[in-house]
Amino acid sequence: MSDLETETEWAHLLGRGMAGPLKGSKLRPIAADMVTWGVWKKAHPQTTVMDMPARRSEYTSKFYRDPQRFVYGIMVQGKPWHIPYRDLKNTEIHSAILEQQPLLFAFDKEGAAPRVFSCVVEGETLVFESAGALRVKDRTSGSLWDVRTGQAVSGPRSGSYLEQWVGIMSFKTAWQNFHPESQQISYPPKR
Repeated sequence: MSDLETETEWAHLLGRGMAGPLKGSKLRPIAADMVTWGVWKKAHPQTTVMDMPARRSEYTSKFYRDPQRFVYGIMVQGKPWHIPYRDLKNTEIHSAILEQQPLLFAFDKEGAAPRVFSCVVEGETLVFESAGALRVKDRTSGSLWDVRTGQAVSGPRSGSYLEQWVGIMSFKTAWQNFHPESQQISYPPKR
């Protein structure tokens, strides 16, 4: 993809300018969700949309009908990691410690959207378990957390937020081409 202002070509899986005036520049990544329109509209009913001619296939949960083709990639301390989409889809929450960072991977089946959060809140590392659709419970306080927003919705930590990390849904082959040294996150975790 390229930007209109400088016409620099960017590799979105690297966040780096590949050609043009900003070649070699690195973008600061931000956490963002790619969800189905139905889930977005439910959460943000006042949303309006500019309708443009479609150039790509419509994004619905059917986009990922062959989960073997996709991974969810993250960078942890400069090192690439990925978890197979099929693992996320089959088990809605995964905990992992990567490069000494305790992380929670959560999957929203309705929105077809994975997210990754830090398990550290106010200096304390929390351990989570599934608590129904779109909810996890931390074992320390018993607080319930929403996996779409990362917010504690009830319990002693109500109103607190998990820090969302940047994750990228990608075709498996594209992620591996840009990050050949990427390590796969195993689930269930190897003991």
